[in-house]
Amino acid sequence: MGHCRLSIIDLDARSTQPMHAGPLSIVFNGEIYNYRNLRAALQRRGFVFHTESDTEVLLAAFSLDGLDALQTLEGMFSFAIWDQAARRLTLARDRFGEKPLVYFEDGRRLLFGSEIPALEVLAEDSLEVDESSLPSFFRFSYLPIPLTPYRGMKQLRPGHWLQLDLDNWSIQEGSYYKLERLVVGHKPFSFDDAKRELRQRLIASVEQRLAASDVPIATFLSGGIDSSIISSIAAKTSGQRVTAYSIGFPNDPAFDESSFARLLAARYPQIDHRLIDVTEEDLIDFTNKTLALLGEPYADASIIPTAFLCSQVQEKVILGGDGADELFGGYGIYSAMMMSARIPRWIKSAVQMLPMHRNPSGIDNPFLRAAAFFRMHLRPTGSEEYLSWRSYTSREQLEELGFSPQLSQQLPRELMDGELDGLRDILKMDIEFNLPSDMLKKVDLASMQHGLEVRLPFLDSGLVEFALSLPPDFLIKRGVRKRILRETFKEDLPSEILTRGKKGFLLPIRKWMKSGRMREELLELAKVRSPLNGSAIERFLNEHRSGLVDHSSLLWACYVFLKWSRSNGRTKTSPAELELIGP
Repeated sequence: MGHCRLSIIDLDARSTQPMHAGPLSIVFNGEIYNYRNLRAALQRRGFVFHTESDTEVLLAAFSLDGLDALQTLEGMFSFAIWDQAARRLTLARDRFGEKPLVYFEDGRRLLFGSEIPALEVLAEDSLEVDESSLPSFFRFSYLPIPLTPYRGMKQLRPGHWLQLDLDNWSIQEGSYYKLERLVVGHKPFSFDDAKRELRQRLIASVEQRLAASDVPIATFLSGGIDSSIISSIAAKTSGQRVTAYSIGFPNDPAFDESSFARLLAARYPQIDHRLIDVTEEDLIDFTNKTLALLGEPYADASIIPTAFLCSQVQEKVILGGDGADELFGGYGIYSAMMMSARIPRWIKSAVQMLPMHRNPSGIDNPFLRAAAFFRMHLRPTGSEEYLSWRSYTSREQLEELGFSPQLSQQLPRELMDGELDGLRDILKMDIEFNLPSDMLKKVDLASMQHGLEVRLPFLDSGLVEFALSLPPDFLIKRGVRKRILRETFKEDLPSEILTRGKKGFLLPIRKWMKSGRMREELLELAKVRSPLNGSAIERFLNEHRSGLVDHSSLLWACYVFLKWSRSNGRTKTSPAELELIGP
């Protein structure tokens, strides 16, 4: 067992890992936010502590209660505990998947770690690419849990544990947390009561995450509602000045949100605002450095500006606003699917016979653009519609890239089970499927590359349970998304932030794939013994440049995959070819 420590709680060397207590040894990634309360309870039961760390609290809780201790933990974590007496290894992951845990098992070895590159070293060149997982990457721009790019390797699901009994090589996996257990049987709230409850819960969550640290904590401040709320709470409750980090695109006004971040920072004198300006060329140069460290194909392009901003943070810990959209209905998919649910199926079938705009993103009028996207993703059932909204590559495109029809039609089991009957079902699907595999993975990959820990107050388990208990019209009403969040904190934020539209943390991929060095590099990558159909990629590039179709997500996924494939030795190239491609 090995561990590389980012010292945040109890900076003394006595808290170095692996940590041992009797027959137990632990390596642990993350933080237990309620460790002080757990420590006091364990002391009352007779446990004597030798450090001030949350690691020792976790180890003590497990020594007394085993897997039942998982129910008491509030935090983000993945850990491994070896019991020398029982000759048993236990792996576990936090409720929502904030911290990653991957493992490889081949009948004689169980390898585990926080990231794939560690397992690549331990496996000693015995890993083989799992071709069956790759279509899912192209479809979703990420590999959904539990998939990885290698045979025998999996991501442990959030809210799950895995145990290996070494003597008989028996492996068991189980769940200690399920969302469906949490969203029934709650008392009804009035809207005003719900606002008071939300404010209390979120403030308490921020305070808890600020308190669980022996080093300074900063905040991300994008200029959107979520990070602005977190930064405002931190400024008012931390008792000291708080550094808030923002990124600006001075040469790209369409992507620049820094004016909104300035408005929030100007409202709170406790905030020390640090604005990091970046150019398109800076990000292009930073892209290859970031992709080279990932260890897996991951094509959510927002990881690049996120990682760039993380590289500029001087603190070890920072608070972010991720998770709010999934809890309070912030994405356009939610209101679109609720509207679609009110349309009879026979009308949907008739509408689907109408011609479809091939490039909705190219429509300037926002209402016509929204209507075109609505038509594009209209499907007979909620589950089919969710899949359409969350997919970036069609079955036909996958087959054009060279995947077999059988592989191109495979879908994760989560998307095959049951129907999505309402907003709560859609939110739950996103929290279990999209959030850990995409959003939380992006945050962890981007931050840990630069020795930074990101804490997410919106993912307090009690707050998640509360949010999923609310009536749909508390979340979305008359087209207003995140209604209760806006109303609860409207006195804390500038009106310009409250009334602005949602904007993603994006790269100009659409432009990059029309002309310039990234387009040319993709063409060269596709030609050099590519595992993908190079002629199909060239055709997609030409269609994209014509403006008839927006292939930016597909082309970016191809670029990311071919970069990963080459750097991991899956595409053999000669030295001359490597020089042609460039660093």
